[in-house]
Amino acid sequence: MTDKAIIKQLLRDFEILKKENIALRLRIVELENKLSKYENPKNSGNSSVAPSQDPYRKTKSLRAKSNKLQGGQKGHQGSKLEMVATPDTTVIHDISQCNCCGNNLPKSSEIYDARQVFDLPPIKIQVTEHRAIQKTCRVCGTQNTAKFPEGVTQKTQYGNNLKSLCVYLQNYQMLPYARCKEFIADLTGHSMSTGSLSNFQEVCVTRLEGYEQEIKKQLLQSPILNADETGIRLNGKISWMHVISNKSISYFAHHLNRGRQAMDEIGLLALYNGTLIHDRFSSYFGYGCEHSLCNAHILRDLIYVEEAFNATWAKQIKELLLDAKKMKEKNPNLKVSYYSKIFKKYVNIIRPVIKKYDKKYTKTDEERLAFALEKHKYLILKFIEKAEIPFDNNQAERDLRMIKVKQKVSGCFRAQTHASYFACIRGYITTLKKNKENVLENIRNAFLKNPFITVWAE
Repeated sequence: MTDKAIIKQLLRDFEILKKENIALRLRIVELENKLSKYENPKNSGNSSVAPSQDPYRKTKSLRAKSNKLQGGQKGHQGSKLEMVATPDTTVIHDISQCNCCGNNLPKSSEIYDARQVFDLPPIKIQVTEHRAIQKTCRVCGTQNTAKFPEGVTQKTQYGNNLKSLCVYLQNYQMLPYARCKEFIADLTGHSMSTGSLSNFQEVCVTRLEGYEQEIKKQLLQSPILNADETGIRLNGKISWMHVISNKSISYFAHHLNRGRQAMDEIGLLALYNGTLIHDRFSSYFGYGCEHSLCNAHILRDLIYVEEAFNATWAKQIKELLLDAKKMKEKNPNLKVSYYSKIFKKYVNIIRPVIKKYDKKYTKTDEERLAFALEKHKYLILKFIEKAEIPFDNNQAERDLRMIKVKQKVSGCFRAQTHASYFACIRGYITTLKKNKENVLENIRNAFLKNPFITVWAE
């Protein structure tokens, strides 16, 4: 074999080895990514994974540990049961003979010691019979019948107090149908049907139709809205509970879908012109309003990348965001110069990571996060630029927290209508709590066609 032929053969072998090397490197990266899921698993402390899916259920809070002891702090004002000036019932305990000598004591005295017992009276179902008197006119012979009160339409029916209590138990205390029935039976000795409990919720939702229309108008006028969604079980399948809220109003809607179709049918975001706070779920970006991102999600992603890839840049970005958050808490109206300084630091940390990326290979989780942070840098740092923009989407996440409690306590919904009932009533209850209104009393007011409505939105 000539030298020329040997060189050609060596070049062919080199090309083959080169291709094999590239393929093996790609395979190594792929396997490393798969292994990283086990070596550095995602959990609720470093990602959006739900706490229920954490291995060993150990959570890691983003909140820094304080030096305070557990329990009430020094200077904390306590509370105790105080006596009332006008008790409902007074029981006199008299004494007629002297404990020392046995002589008779005066029959009356205005001097006494008092103790008060706070308790519930025995609770039972009270049946009120309404009788519409019938009378015949002596002149023309017409038979006249008095009118029943408004709302009294059946031979037998439940009153608004009991309806309100059942709706309260199911949608605020999260009791399922069976346990709600048991509670009413244990409390009053009266047994009611599951159908009645369902009817109570349907009637309550009907009474809240005008309320929902009004709060939708108020939400559209709000300069800041928070949006989020969470999965909830419906007959063993995943469906979605959506929330749109601010500091004074919460609106929930149940839908079979998570994304754009659900949001369009809910019908609020397409009409909204303010600033929407949300995570990086792509469907939200399809709406023409202003956007700002939840930095709590970003922090969890940064923690994961820091742990899984030993990425110092992720730690630097995390500390930069937390420092800016502290500054914002001290002074909401930060100077433009401060925003420019943070923005410059942010970009200088991110861009070197992006420049190292080799397009021949699939992006790692670290590189995907770096590209996302670069793409959305203005939305991530908007909380520094504008005083009214919050650091995170905690408002919506707090609103949704009780939805998960409902699923944990009651299990899945059996019908889509029941999930929709819960969404409507839960939104009303959450709004009541935000406005420090009595929940049970205002559920009763809803049955009386007089629901609570906020005077103005955030």
